[in-house]
Amino acid sequence: MSSLVYYIDNSDIDPDSDKAEKRYEDMRREIHRIYTGPCVVRHYSGCSLEEVRRLKPLAVILSGSGTPWEQFVKNDWTREFEIIRDAFVPILGICGGHQVIGMAYWHPSRELGCSPIRRLKPGEEDRNAGTHLEGYFVEKGFLPVRVVKRDPIFSGLGDIIYVDENHYCEVKMLPPGFDLLASTEECRIQAMKHRERPLYGVQFHPQIFDENHPDGRRILENFFKIAQQYWENQ
Repeated sequence: MSSLVYYIDNSDIDPDSDKAEKRYEDMRREIHRIYTGPCVVRHYSGCSLEEVRRLKPLAVILSGSGTPWEQFVKNDWTREFEIIRDAFVPILGICGGHQVIGMAYWHPSRELGCSPIRRLKPGEEDRNAGTHLEGYFVEKGFLPVRVVKRDPIFSGLGDIIYVDENHYCEVKMLPPGFDLLASTEECRIQAMKHRERPLYGVQFHPQIFDENHPDGRRILENFFKIAQQYWENQ
């Protein structure tokens, strides 16, 4: 085991562009607020199970996306699916990364792994007119999430956590072999964990936190502790 964090970017940005390098620096900066070890970023199109096995990272993190749902579910996730299923290292999927975990276990029924929460109801305000989110319900901002099953990832936190949300899609059904850890009224699968591996998915963004909403920070700290304990026991 190394001290490396292997961070997979799930956006559709051109991985060879200047814009991508800025995004990757921002991703590293987010992680370094919590964990100061080295961090390698790979685009989902260029990650590989072989590289993960060779590097033996402390943990793998799967990023959010922002890609419209219709394209997101059609992307070629083959490389990331292999890492999720076969790289026996601690893994944390965040937002879109959480949904990729769902798709990995529901493939080829990808819509069980990722599809919109729901359409807006009559009379609900549409704050996203003119975007790909138009007409859809969106969870956005620091919102309360209910912990439904205690787990070390919530160590030191209460039964209600406040974390950053920014999504209109969700994992529709709990994948086989996973436990449900947290929910909201609109999005049942806010957090999940594989029963036999330190493989977590969270629909929210724990890497986004502030002084008034520190729970995301604690969740990331707990995840890195879980990862270190995992390797100590190998």
